[in-house]
Parts: sequence; C-alpha cells; structure tokens
Amino acid sequence: MAEERIVWRPAGWLGWAVAGGVAAAGAAVLAGRFDLVVFGAPLVGALAGVWWSARPGTVLGVRARIEVTGVFEGETTTVAVELAAPDGVELVAVSVEGGAGVVVTRARLEPGCVAGEWELRAVRWGRHTVRVRVVARGAGGLLDGVAVGELGELAVYPRVDRVDAVPRPLDLPDQLGVHLGRRTGQSPEFAGLREHRPGDPLRAVNWPVSARRGALYVTERLAEQAARVVTLIDASADVRQGSGSGSGSTLDLSVRGALAVVAAALRRGDRAGLVALGGVVRWLAPDLGRRHLHRVVEALLDVRPGAASAPVDARVFPRAILPRGAAVVVFSPLLDERMVRALIDLRRRGYALAVVDVLRAEPTARPGVDYDEIAVRMWRIGRRGVRRRLADVGVPVGVWADGVELDEVLRPMSRRPLIGARR
Repeated sequence: MAEERIVWRPAGWLGWAVAGGVAAAGAAVLAGRFDLVVFGAPLVGALAGVWWSARPGTVLGVRARIEVTGVFEGETTTVAVELAAPDGVELVAVSVEGGAGVVVTRARLEPGCVAGEWELRAVRWGRHTVRVRVVARGAGGLLDGVAVGELGELAVYPRVDRVDAVPRPLDLPDQLGVHLGRRTGQSPEFAGLREHRPGDPLRAVNWPVSARRGALYVTERLAEQAARVVTLIDASADVRQGSGSGSGSTLDLSVRGALAVVAAALRRGDRAGLVALGGVVRWLAPDLGRRHLHRVVEALLDVRPGAASAPVDARVFPRAILPRGAAVVVFSPLLDERMVRALIDLRRRGYALAVVDVLRAEPTARPGVDYDEIAVRMWRIGRRGVRRRLADVGVPVGVWADGVELDEVLRPMSRRPLIGARR
C-alpha cells in the first residue's frame, strides 16, 4: 500500500469564528462591557487551543488497481481504490482524475469513502497520469486536509484508420514484396525475351518463339519487391481546429494519418518507419511485422508539440532511419518556414516525398473591419504559394480537408510511384 501525505489547514469557518470572536471582544472592551469579555474570551481560547494542540495523522494509505493500463481511444477501463485513513481522520470526498485525455464516466464510492471504483473513458491519445484526490477532516472539524496521489499511468493509443492507397517509391530495394520492380524476377508479369544462357531453367524457355527463330529464347519476368515507406510528423506546431466529430488539431491528424499509413504499408508487406519532429524527436527504422506496428504506436505516444527541434536534415539521421529510395510521407501544417525549406532540401538530395497538409483552420475576418478580409485573402495566397513551391520541385501536396477521408488524399499520390531527384 502506497503512502500519501495529507496537507492540513485550518477549516474555513474556524478563521472567521476566531476573527469574529476577537472583534466582538474588542467591541465589548470599547463599550466597557467587561462581563462579555470574560464570557467570550474562554470560547476563543478554547477554539485556538484545540486547533493548536490537534495533531491528526498525515499519512494516508492508498492501494489502487487499474484494470487495463493500455486502451485505444473510445475504450474504457476501471480503477479500484482502497484508502486507509489515520486515527481521528474522517474522509469527506474522494475523486479520481485522468487529465484532459481521460474522463470519468461512472463512480461508485462506499460509505465512509474508504473504497471506490471509477470507470475511465479514453478520449485522446497519449500517456496520462491517473491521480486520486482525497478531502479529509480532522480535529473535530477544525482542520481540513487534502491529499493527492498518483495511481499509475494510462496509455491511450490513437485509433487506426484503414487506408488502402499508400505512396510507394520508384526504386525498390532487393527485398521480396508485392510490388513489381524494374529488375527481373519470378513474378507472372512479362518483362521481355532474351537468348538462352547456360544455367537458365527449362521452364523459362519460350518454346513457340524458340521454334520460330531456330534458337532457344527464355521469357524474363519482373521481380516482386517490397517498398520502404517512412512517415514524417511535423510537430513544430499544434493548431486547434474546432470540436466537431471530423475536426482535430493538426498534431492529432498527423499522428492518426501517420499511423494509418504505417499500418497500411505493413499490411501489404512493405517496410515502414517513423520520424517525429517537435518537442520530442523520435524515430524508428523501417521494419515489418505486427510487433513493429506496436513499436510505432508506443513511439507515437511520446510525440509532443514544440518548435525546439532542428529542421529536417538528411545528414542528421542515420541512413537506416531515412534510407535512400524510400517514400517519405510527410504530415505537416506547413506553418514553419524552416520545415518547408528542409522538405525542399530533402527532395533535391534525392528523396521521394509526398506531403499531406493537415491545416484545416484559417483566420476569420472580424465584422466591420475592412483590412481583415484583405489579410485573410493574403494569407490564403501565401498558403497556395507554399504548396506551389513544393510542387515546383516535384513534391505532390494533398490537402486533408474537413469531411475528406485520408484515402482520398493519398490516392492521387499512389497512382504513380514517387520519383526522387537524380543523385
């Protein structure tokens, strides 16, 4: 059982009672009614003496159990709490809090506040600390105490949206996969004909062509290769964009979009990685399998907004984290000019990029202010200019607008392989 400290303070009514008694005694002295002073002074002294001599315990025993410490958004879990109060201490109220990302949907408290059970509902991804707050009363009601203790951490995983359209690069590594590469292999897709060479299997001989040409010819086929996909989250800013069901902050959209792309790439057999830049820099090298998806989800829980991280530079990351030939899908509000310049630099260094603009909110003009409408139009022109700068260097930009599915944004980018610049 953990121990938490109770902080005691005089009850709110005690200060008013003592102050009122002193004021009444002073008024009686000024009025010459010393008989009232003799009657009231012992009462004030008794109150002060009881408060001064009261020494309630300061150690509160807390035993807690969280049913499930890791849930997805929208799921619920329960927290059971048992309390052991010191002698002479009365527990008045007990509450459990989980921060902004967790809400209490149901509470059951036993008489005397010695035990209770709370149902918590996860509403936003992240790591949230569950705390208990206990209000106590001691010294016959002369003292009020408060104890706050941490019960544990609740990991809330972002929901995984299903997408099917994921951009892929033109250059594929020599790894077995589902994409038709440019080199020859064993897929059913026809690549061409060539003369027979020593060591070629007989099943590759094209007998009709060989009979017409009078020499052995074999059929070449395209290889099935795996792609490498890296999702890059720009967490340099987190803009709130309303409270509707389809709305979300730029960081929320970026995290959910990156997780959807990683899950889709792993589902089709590709290798997927993650790079997050913001208050905390996190990265995971491209890999495959369900276990790697779990690692990506855990890494996303630590993403924090902030502009303290350095802009993207290919030289900062190891080659295994941001490999050449990988398709880099960027989720960004495109508000940081450093990020825009860094993306252009990555493109010129030979990386195949695709950008998803997650900014849905825009400034609104104040009624009756003429220059606000002009400022809003200039802001929109500036946004189009940023997208045009990226498009000019060969980086496709999709706008993830409100009411639009991510699949619709990624589909135009996935129709053709992303081509990097020449090295």
